[in-house]
Amino acid sequence: MNISSDYINEYYKINPTINDFFLKEEWNKKSHIQPNIYSEDYYKKLNDLDKKYFKLLNKKECLSFEDKLLYNNLDYDIHLEEDYEIYMYIPINSMNNLLFDYISEANGNGAFIFEKREDYEIFLQRIKSLTPITDEIIKKMKNGIKNKVTLYRGEVNQMINNIKEVLASKLYYKKKVLISRKKWDEEINKYLVNNLNKLIHFLINEYYEHTDYKFGLQKYKGGKKLYKKIVEYNTYKGLTPEEIHNIGLKELTKLKKEKYILEINYKQKKTFKNKKEILDYLKKLQKRTIEEVYNKNFHGKITKKDLYKIKSIPKENERTFAYYISPDMKNKRKGTFYIDTSSPSTIDKNELYVLSLHEGIPGHHYQINYKIKYSDLSDYRKVTSYNSYSEGWALYCENMGKYNKKNLDEYYHKVKYDMHRCVRLVIDTGIHYFGWSYDKCFKFMKDNLQHEDVMIHKEILRYNNLPGQALTYKIGEKTFLYLKNKYLKKGGKIKDFHQIIMEVGPCPLDMLVDIFIKNKLI
Repeated sequence: MNISSDYINEYYKINPTINDFFLKEEWNKKSHIQPNIYSEDYYKKLNDLDKKYFKLLNKKECLSFEDKLLYNNLDYDIHLEEDYEIYMYIPINSMNNLLFDYISEANGNGAFIFEKREDYEIFLQRIKSLTPITDEIIKKMKNGIKNKVTLYRGEVNQMINNIKEVLASKLYYKKKVLISRKKWDEEINKYLVNNLNKLIHFLINEYYEHTDYKFGLQKYKGGKKLYKKIVEYNTYKGLTPEEIHNIGLKELTKLKKEKYILEINYKQKKTFKNKKEILDYLKKLQKRTIEEVYNKNFHGKITKKDLYKIKSIPKENERTFAYYISPDMKNKRKGTFYIDTSSPSTIDKNELYVLSLHEGIPGHHYQINYKIKYSDLSDYRKVTSYNSYSEGWALYCENMGKYNKKNLDEYYHKVKYDMHRCVRLVIDTGIHYFGWSYDKCFKFMKDNLQHEDVMIHKEILRYNNLPGQALTYKIGEKTFLYLKNKYLKKGGKIKDFHQIIMEVGPCPLDMLVDIFIKNKLI
């Protein structure tokens, strides 16, 4: 009996949209249904499923590695939502909002694949569910008002601005569709645009006045306890917010000295004239990172089918500088590295090398592409991710860059990026555990990173919206570096080390370290 496969099959019955990733033929019949993921009925079905398998796994005397992973995830999810009512009152924010996901989907920048007429029909079927979904979001947020559990006011302002931008620019319209243009526009307007208008009307006229400028999990009842739990899940059991905060401060101090020395000798900033220049340069860097880094540190060859696409970030997602979208399991949707090309004159060419290592090969793209195409992992393992593993791996890959000693400009940006990850340890714990104000966070980031004000604002909102996620980069990287150094000291080869990491696949850091110890690899 494969418990994780059974779990995924039952999960699909609750949320058929996961087939956008799997593309299983036997699942296609229901893939047009978009469940109301904010409804009580959905929560109950999912919770009942989780409890069923949690109980089943609890009874097993000896759990396999895969079973332990599923058990760990179920344990976390069940108790998180049962113990903390905050999730019942704040269903969305500017980074987690199904309506915004559908904006990306509608213009072809999401997970949904438009190939034939039927795909467009299925998509229009799905968006009909957005009306009850929007109503449920508003209902929950109204309950939040009654119970005095509301979003940070600055976050509400961001959501309002995001919706206004989308509505003004009509980003939800595809230039070409394989069904009636009139039907497509009418349905999009009826089910997507109208619901966006309904949501913004509620936020402006009813919700806003009940918000304040307190933010972070610590502002809510049981928030600090909740944050501790999130920290342990995202890093290590027993690791505290205080310890992480201090790691960030300590490492930041060292990096600031290194940055100062590099800064003295920094050559002239090299910028771009237009969007095409940026995208062309990133294509060159893809080839360079394969030749300089991948070929010397990994087994196997990168073929044409293993390459990633490079695209400009869609306007509706211009809240971050760069990100990566993974391929589906049938490779109909290729892995894609997205970058903000809206201001070419502000981007320094020297910073894109380290970014390519992180997002592309051997970073996110290589790790996820290997997991999907070449590993022997089960469907459950292939679709499951862990931030500490994936972001830790991508940051670890930045250390493998071939930084020219005669021209340290690229290394200078590597140090700057590293400082940013250390700042994240300080700010994330500051927001959610130590009660830092927005102004204190802003000043700390400005003093240590010298980013543009708009960038700092976006980053602070991101950490507020995704508690604990920002910790995973540095803590994950430190784990990979620790394991590598121990493995090499014992006589292991670097290519073999990376192969072991790929074959183990995504898992919590505790379990990854345990594998190396139990198998006497370190």
